[in-house]
Amino acid sequence: MPTDRVIRFADYELDVERYQLRRAGQQIRLERLPMDLLIMLASRHGELVARTDIVDRLWGGSLFRDTENGINTAIRKIRIALGEDPAQPRHLITVKGKGYRLDGAQRAAPEPAMDDPATPPPAAARALVLPFANLTGDAAQESLCDALADEISATLGALHPERLLLLARTTAARYRDARKSISEIAHELKLDYVLEGSLTKEASRMRVLTRLIRCVDEVQIWSSAHEPVALGALDIPKEVAAALALDLAPTLCEQRRITLTRRLPVDPAAHDAYLRGRFYWYRRVHFDAGFSAHHAIDGEDFFRSRMYFEAAVERDPNYALGYTGLSNYYGSTVVHGLIAPLEGWPLARELAENALELDPDLPEAHHALAAVHYFFEWDWSKAEAGFKEALRRNPTYADSHRLYARLLTAMGRRAEGDAAMERAERIDPLAFQGARAFGMVLSGKHAQVVSEYLSPGHLEHPPLVYQLLATAFEVKKLFAEAVDATVEALVSCGQQTRATAIRAQWEAGGYDAVLRWYLDDLLVRRRSRYTSPLVIAEAYARLAQPHEMFHWLEAALAERSSRLCELRSNPWFQPYRPTGRMRMIEKHIGAGLA
Repeated sequence: MPTDRVIRFADYELDVERYQLRRAGQQIRLERLPMDLLIMLASRHGELVARTDIVDRLWGGSLFRDTENGINTAIRKIRIALGEDPAQPRHLITVKGKGYRLDGAQRAAPEPAMDDPATPPPAAARALVLPFANLTGDAAQESLCDALADEISATLGALHPERLLLLARTTAARYRDARKSISEIAHELKLDYVLEGSLTKEASRMRVLTRLIRCVDEVQIWSSAHEPVALGALDIPKEVAAALALDLAPTLCEQRRITLTRRLPVDPAAHDAYLRGRFYWYRRVHFDAGFSAHHAIDGEDFFRSRMYFEAAVERDPNYALGYTGLSNYYGSTVVHGLIAPLEGWPLARELAENALELDPDLPEAHHALAAVHYFFEWDWSKAEAGFKEALRRNPTYADSHRLYARLLTAMGRRAEGDAAMERAERIDPLAFQGARAFGMVLSGKHAQVVSEYLSPGHLEHPPLVYQLLATAFEVKKLFAEAVDATVEALVSCGQQTRATAIRAQWEAGGYDAVLRWYLDDLLVRRRSRYTSPLVIAEAYARLAQPHEMFHWLEAALAERSSRLCELRSNPWFQPYRPTGRMRMIEKHIGAGLA
């Protein structure tokens, strides 16, 4: 258990990851809102927490809820759980007119091993698979190099999570052109092992060269050359796992070997196709879905991924990972506004179920089906169970931690959602570029996004950060900055013409002209291609035209628009949430938004 998520005060233990309050090993029942407040107070380690901060964190800053009574009730229930006298509290202190603090909270020391109370359990070794170097002289092989490293990392991450923590692929990607030594990378990320590799070509034959480095002494503990590449690619994860097992433990147990083998297809060409498909899917999926749908950002990478995923299952119809790739494709293209929900999600569900039938223990398959439950069926309990199943099988699955965090936030369980996003950041420290900003926007922390990312001078950010900044700036009514961020995002996505048009509208008529241009563009686009009614509803909301907004919002409800599951965190609809009409829409979406 990560010790930095367990907080102790007196003889109480607050386990944030398990969402439990315990005393002398016995769990103390506490309702969700008081538990979220206790986690918030304990996480500040004795600092004063203002009531306004509590309202912002637990109610999203809502001015239309009875937050005063809500806070008072939550504080009372916490004191009952702690057995405190309100007149003479020992831990939960009220500072009149200011707020509250929890005295004596501190991070827990590591828990001792069950079989030897005097010996703490060994910490999991940390490993990183670097992007493979393309030494073939053929730029078309870049995708294979990246995807090969990604799949080795994903495979090893599921083998022995209690002993081996694989940092996620997006952290590794930051070191592609960094020209740093193994020792420098190991120092920055506190690594125990680094796997590096390269792809070379001699005449018409390609070879994969790999070596595993133990960072403490920079000793090469394993190396290998595989030829031809397609067949060798299947052997690399097996051999790396065996080499790590020899260094970490006496043997790699038979069950782990079975887990590894079941991830790999019978036909090496199927594996090669899957790797290439996953490369293109990852390159496109980490754009903000709302921004992408609004601006019709090209989906070429998604469509290329589908071609490779289809090739994978054609070559090996029993290859479960290939079906998860296709399920991810159909779900993602819906969420990003490229196809209609009823066109994509039923296929995504069928493909995820196919993958589970072929391999019930595959984390990616449980994750894919959980995404269907979340985005399309709005079945919060099934979605949560699915994400938990995926993470039980691979606790280092950063993408599943992130989507689970979105589910928790959508359900109003913000403290748990923040904790889940923090776990993803620990697994993937550099994250998909912009993950921190994404988490803050999802939680409604627009002011914090602005303060962190708005600084003097020009800063280079990836497309996702600019997309999120555009939203945060508009919410905070920093319209010039919103236009700048939108233009930067579009230019970085190759949408120069659209960026120029938006800049021209701003210069001619201010931000109202920009918003009207957005709406006109959406209505024209809808005549010739699929355009989500939710995006049109958002445009009317931003123009403060509620009648038209509700018309399109109800159309979005009828087609089960994917992003409706995150309606309560959508900033454009916040002013209308207290209305009866909006409450009725929320009721139709599901209990998760109650």
